[in-house]
Amino acid sequence: MRHSHLIKQALIANLLAGSLLLIGCDYFKPDPMMQTIPTNADRWQDKLGDTLDDLKEEDRQLLSRYMLRMRLSEAYKKGAMPRITVGKAIELQRKYEALHPDNPTGRQSPVTGQATNGIQQLTYPLLLLPVTTSEQDSLNQVELSFVFSNRGELPITSFEGTILMRYPTFKKAKPVVIEHTEFNPPIASKTSRKLVADVSIADTNVMKAIHSPQDIELTISEGVITLEDGSQVVFN
Repeated sequence: MRHSHLIKQALIANLLAGSLLLIGCDYFKPDPMMQTIPTNADRWQDKLGDTLDDLKEEDRQLLSRYMLRMRLSEAYKKGAMPRITVGKAIELQRKYEALHPDNPTGRQSPVTGQATNGIQQLTYPLLLLPVTTSEQDSLNQVELSFVFSNRGELPITSFEGTILMRYPTFKKAKPVVIEHTEFNPPIASKTSRKLVADVSIADTNVMKAIHSPQDIELTISEGVITLEDGSQVVFN
């Protein structure tokens, strides 16, 4: 009788130990949403295979379309893939598909839009800040500061391009080249950041105008805005 009681106790102890072990495994199981996506697309399958299995079907499909879109993007071609988590990628893909329901993978084009009819100019407006210059020499080196605003839905991670300044007294538009500029942190939607360029200006009319720049018309004649999800807006 006592022997049978000891056997029951041993069985109960084993069952409890097994239950605790299972609970412990579940408790320490990594969150698939926190898994970092490799910047090397060739490693995605190896690194994310198990993570895909742990996701809900909807999230799995969103992540799959995000990875396909990244392969088609300009960032992939340039070897500048964004380093983000699975959860962030799914969030960005969901936002992207809300804006592009007919093209969730960007298959037709790796860019989010073209600068036609000034539409994108309104989405990413520029403002020239007043500057202090010296007019003693015919050639003046000037630091021009622009306020670059983001009225789009997604944060901006970088910009490069040429800004044209137009004014009634200018003989022709003055181009200002902005070198590739990374924004860290990205320019969030409905916020602004400063762009700075050093330029040499010999035209006295241009020099006078930039002292009171509120009437200068600014447009992006060519350039590339890279968004946080890796897609791009191209001006040409």
